[in-house]
Amino acid sequence: MSALIGTFISHISQCFTTKSGDNLLTSLPLTNQHPFFGSLRQALSTVSESNIDQSSVSQQLGFVGNDIKDNLSSFIAAVLKNVRGEQSLSANEEAYGEFNRLQIVYSEANKLYAMTNDDGQHINVFMNPLIVNLARTLVQVSNNAASLSTLPLRDPKSSRSIKDATRQVIERSFQISNPSITEAEWNSNFSQQYLIGDIIWELSNILFRIYAERKLHSQSAELSRNLESLTPHEQKRFASRGEIISSTEICQSYYWRGKIRLILLDFRQSKYWLDKAWSIVPQDQGGWKQRRAILVRLIAVNLLVGKLPSQNLLQEYNLPQFLPLIHSYKTGNIPLWRKTLENDREWFRKRSIWLILYERGEILVWRNLLRNTLKLYYSLDPNLPKNKCPTWIFISSVYKTFLGSGEIEDGSIELEDIICVISSLIDHGLIKGYLSYSQRQLVYKPSSNGLIGFPKISSVEPRKTQIVGST
Repeated sequence: MSALIGTFISHISQCFTTKSGDNLLTSLPLTNQHPFFGSLRQALSTVSESNIDQSSVSQQLGFVGNDIKDNLSSFIAAVLKNVRGEQSLSANEEAYGEFNRLQIVYSEANKLYAMTNDDGQHINVFMNPLIVNLARTLVQVSNNAASLSTLPLRDPKSSRSIKDATRQVIERSFQISNPSITEAEWNSNFSQQYLIGDIIWELSNILFRIYAERKLHSQSAELSRNLESLTPHEQKRFASRGEIISSTEICQSYYWRGKIRLILLDFRQSKYWLDKAWSIVPQDQGGWKQRRAILVRLIAVNLLVGKLPSQNLLQEYNLPQFLPLIHSYKTGNIPLWRKTLENDREWFRKRSIWLILYERGEILVWRNLLRNTLKLYYSLDPNLPKNKCPTWIFISSVYKTFLGSGEIEDGSIELEDIICVISSLIDHGLIKGYLSYSQRQLVYKPSSNGLIGFPKISSVEPRKTQIVGST
């Protein structure tokens, strides 16, 4: 074995002996971008593979405790084999080989990371920076390998299999980094340089992105619940570990939790998490894209609770797609609402807001149309009774709204259609009153302006939506 290889092994073992997380992170050449990668690969090309296997490496670990020697030697051997590489006949094979070797390195790292002492405390918590770096690096390498694979789905080297393997090894890191911790244990250890739970937000953000790309919404919902049921609660962890857990990672975590609630049509919880993300998002120029991503989803959920963005805000973040949507929302222009969602369907779908606007938005546009109609009705004759109105005013207004639009309601609005709409609005709490079918009237409590039957949308408690997999 060459002197360079022996020096490398000794140095890595010293990092574990001294528990130097930063030194370990900078010393491990995971890809050819590392400055030490080329020289180490050249040295490894002169030795046989048997000289860098687990047993050979183990003999070089003289000062390492027996409790971690086996796992550490397996990890270093995997690192050396990853650097050494293999000869490949094609770009596909080379990319898969690079992914497979790095995945093995990561798996061996997880074994070390999971080790505990007799008291159940993790002994290699200083690996926190390395585990996060491995997760990020593996995602990049696996994306390249997956993009080049043309094999069928069930093949272990297929694109889906590569992505599954990547997800699973990162999920394992998350499981290790999220053990059950009592309040007493936390209070006695929170001042240490490294804690086992410090990286769960970084790992979860990586997993959230993987789940989003693959539309694994149940996994995203489960991951959200894990973060929200931490013991101690995450807010306590942030307060005591603020210098370790960056606000950027926290903001991203809130954003992902808001986004998955949006996808699952739970817009109340979506608004809660997106508001939290917006409150701590970086306000400098570098945070513009992040603010815009949050704002796109926040505008959608705010529409559903009757809160509209200003035109200046839409201009600042270059969001003209919302302008016709907001205009149709305010005026009750249902054909324009539908046309906007259809014309910009791909834009809205790409940002996971089309479905919730389609499913939950139109009924609010109907509500605004009927309220505007009633307001106009009273403005024409202020002496009219303020506790009831004839249904014909709604038939007339809806007929004019759809006239010439080409929609199914164009020229075909009848009393039964209006009754169905009003009944639905009453059922959703968007109208406080009742229909008198025999007198063809909508009846509600009297008020000075006659509009009390249409409560503010923000005051209406929307129906609950159960997240997939929850009980």
